[in-house]
Amino acid sequence: MTETVLVVAKAPVAGRSKTRLVPPLSPEQAAALQEALLLDTLAACRAASDDVRLLCEADDATALAALTPDVPLVLQRGRGLAEALELGLVDHVGDGPCAIVASDIPGVPAGSLERAFADLAAGADLVLGPAHDGGYWLIAAREPQSAPFREIPWSTPAVAAVTRTRCAEAGLRLVELEPWRDVDTLVDLAALAADVDGLDAPRSVSLLGSLEGVVPREGTIELRSSELLAGSPWRAILRDTLRLNGRDVEYSYLGVPRAVFVAALTDDDELLLVRQYRHPVRDWTLEVPAGSCADGETPLATARRELREEAGATAAEWVHLSTFFSSSAHLSLRSDAFLALGATVSDPDPDEGENLTLVRMPRAEAIERARAGGFTEGQTALTILLAAEHLTRRDERSTR
Repeated sequence: MTETVLVVAKAPVAGRSKTRLVPPLSPEQAAALQEALLLDTLAACRAASDDVRLLCEADDATALAALTPDVPLVLQRGRGLAEALELGLVDHVGDGPCAIVASDIPGVPAGSLERAFADLAAGADLVLGPAHDGGYWLIAAREPQSAPFREIPWSTPAVAAVTRTRCAEAGLRLVELEPWRDVDTLVDLAALAADVDGLDAPRSVSLLGSLEGVVPREGTIELRSSELLAGSPWRAILRDTLRLNGRDVEYSYLGVPRAVFVAALTDDDELLLVRQYRHPVRDWTLEVPAGSCADGETPLATARRELREEAGATAAEWVHLSTFFSSSAHLSLRSDAFLALGATVSDPDPDEGENLTLVRMPRAEAIERARAGGFTEGQTALTILLAAEHLTRRDERSTR
């Protein structure tokens, strides 16, 4: 019987790696951190298992093969994270159990892989290693499973909570390992930097030492528990208990996937807007094309898709304007604003249930309206103002 470990990996590339840490890290420091975490996690897994492989996308295969030439590569199948994880298990549980491990963690807790395989041998259907941010760093099974990957609000703090619910609904016996810390945000990085003593991740510890004075020290925040109150694939209501400044605090909020907002300009200098009914505010709003990132979809791919679906348009040029939180006190929504130039309109293809009307507005009118507070949808106003600033700078450069 073979106990296989698949480490989910992305190539460490400046400008693409750990972008939520930039700044205060430079793009090069962020990429170096991702590489250190990957190599430490890979070493820890190889110390616990004789069959360790990297699970990666085809675009990352060449760079990862150069970085880890003695580690077999497995190309992800399917579309998005859910299918990559499910099919990764399907492809590797034939000869024995399989564990899939994230690579943005500082190694793995001592003995955790051995415990995961022992739990599976003792009859567990699934083993989960929850992460402090509400996701999970390990998932393991002894036979193919589909329930843990169905209708999960990926990229939200509700991933582990909803996964537990799906397992319970399917009657699966779930065993959990100790929580572990992954590194996605400055809070994660600061907590890791404050607790490196005894950490068996030499590359990560060394890199953190080189970042002394760069990583903020704002106190340690620990997620003690996370309760799913209600949820769907696109949103989840969570009640978390945090350990903050030495005491437990409850926090309820809405967990949602990443989203995009697109300021699209035609060659006639018209901004493409859509009018649609928004039930939470009981009103029709005028907005730029926008939507949530699907599982495994990049923000740019989402922006292209939403512009095509909502406005029936494609664009010749794309500019990333900013990344922002829409309402950080109430929901986890992280958004990206894009400027799409040279937009050409054909026929919209909205999602089922969407009732959209395309509105063309002269660019100058739209900008003036945004500056005067004429858009009730705040993310639309911000996207238009960011686009206006970019276009002003571009025009100034072209006249020099």
